[in-house]
Amino acid sequence: MVRRRTGIVIFVAVVLLVATAAYGVLAVDRPQVESVDNEWGTVTNDRTEVETRIGVDNPLLLRVGDAAADVSYTVSMNDIEFATEQENRVHLAGDESTVTVSTWLDNDEIPAWWASHINNNETTTVRVEPDVVVDYAGIQLPADDWTQTRTVHTDLLEPLETNESQEFQAFGRTVMVVNDTNAAWGNATVNRTPIDASATVTNPTPIPVPLTEIRYTVQLNGIVVGRGTAAEQTVLEPDSTQPLEATAAINNSRLDEWWVTHLRNDETSNLTVDFDATLEYGGVERTVPLEFISYERTFQTDLFGTADSSANESARNESTSAMRPIDP
Repeated sequence: MVRRRTGIVIFVAVVLLVATAAYGVLAVDRPQVESVDNEWGTVTNDRTEVETRIGVDNPLLLRVGDAAADVSYTVSMNDIEFATEQENRVHLAGDESTVTVSTWLDNDEIPAWWASHINNNETTTVRVEPDVVVDYAGIQLPADDWTQTRTVHTDLLEPLETNESQEFQAFGRTVMVVNDTNAAWGNATVNRTPIDASATVTNPTPIPVPLTEIRYTVQLNGIVVGRGTAAEQTVLEPDSTQPLEATAAINNSRLDEWWVTHLRNDETSNLTVDFDATLEYGGVERTVPLEFISYERTFQTDLFGTADSSANESARNESTSAMRPIDP
């Protein structure tokens, strides 16, 4: 009887010891995601590679022998998933391992992101969410949740927001005085991004000045992404001040082509918006550029924070970076 009780006590002690060890592995010594670094890989006309390096810190109990990990991750911009990937049975060794994975995003997704960026006050939040599960001796240990976010912002219409007075010359004389200019984005869709430009102008002459048609061309890195008629005939009354409005639009179906040039140019782009009009004065018509509502803007992005080390700090920190304009 004593021997039987002793055996039961030993069995219970072994069970408690195993349970305690398992609890320690599962609750205390879970693997940790230490860092996630993303960069653009190969860029083609149809798709873009995202290369990701995930730093994993193995728990002490897993630093002997071989361990493998199932790794998945998602990269999204403004909650639009652009890249997802899963790698199973990735070998881990030592106390720290770097897991390298890559995936491809379809360039046809770029118009949807662009529309979200414009409608979100030219703001994009890039979110990277890795998921690592380490398998050792049949025990699966999920790493702690880890999310990296980065916010980028642009101000692409800023050059048109001015109260600077300008004289507009044509036919050898001043036919308009521009008092101020402004611009705003309309509601962007997957197909189209409107740009509403306006100016307050004065006709200082004693006769009406008809603008029979206003046209526009929008380019990104030299690629024409918009062209058409911005306004029908407008008559500037003599000795009067009135608003002059023109609406351009970006054809978002061309943005996948621009995206390729943007990444190949170190995430740098040049945006130009040009307006011209057919102007009549004294019975003579002439096509002239409307320089006061035309502009150029060079900007640079850093969506993954590769140029900013702060983006690779703690997983729970959020870094913010402007899509920087580059002064001419």
